[in-house]
Amino acid sequence: MIPLKKITVGTIICLSFLGLTACSSSNTQQTSTSKSNVSQHKNIKADHEELRLKFNKVKLGVKANNFKGGTSLAELKQLFGGEPNEKFDTPAGNVTLKGYRWNVDDISITIQLLNDSSIVRSISNFKFIRDANITTKDYNSLKNGMSYNKVKELLGEPDDISQAVSSDKEELQAAWISGIQSSDSDPGINLTFENDKLTNKQQHGLK
Repeated sequence: MIPLKKITVGTIICLSFLGLTACSSSNTQQTSTSKSNVSQHKNIKADHEELRLKFNKVKLGVKANNFKGGTSLAELKQLFGGEPNEKFDTPAGNVTLKGYRWNVDDISITIQLLNDSSIVRSISNFKFIRDANITTKDYNSLKNGMSYNKVKELLGEPDDISQAVSSDKEELQAAWISGIQSSDSDPGINLTFENDKLTNKQQHGLK
């Protein structure tokens, strides 16, 4: 097993509770008539929604397979339409992760690979267009230990995601900044999962 130090998703994307507004402030798409899952309103979609849905296709390598099996760089280029805008290296224990970033308008997609296998992925500054169906009751129904898929059944697809696999755990942060019932101009829900179990939740501006 390759010894990796813990990869903290907070260093990849601004998804902390205090960062929700900062991450989304440059994206001013307005919510419209749609369903809370993914924008399904007739003929109305968020800018670059297809890019957000392509991001869901990025697979991460797993510890049990020595972090192999993640999406390769060639596959990423095909998925996101060509060469990345930025390249960078990140030391991780006794190895170095290769990082790549694709920027489309305000949206940023960051992927880090080990031996040509993705093990960190994040997307920021995206915002779906959907009805404001997420309520305080929905938020309060979220309990520690819930799986990511179970939470998505309740809240729909998150707007922004950051996910990393390391030697000791898999960590995922997900942010909902659209589809929320609120009088606040920048409401948000930020959830953290470890090994597919909800461990922390924060919200701002829910009714």
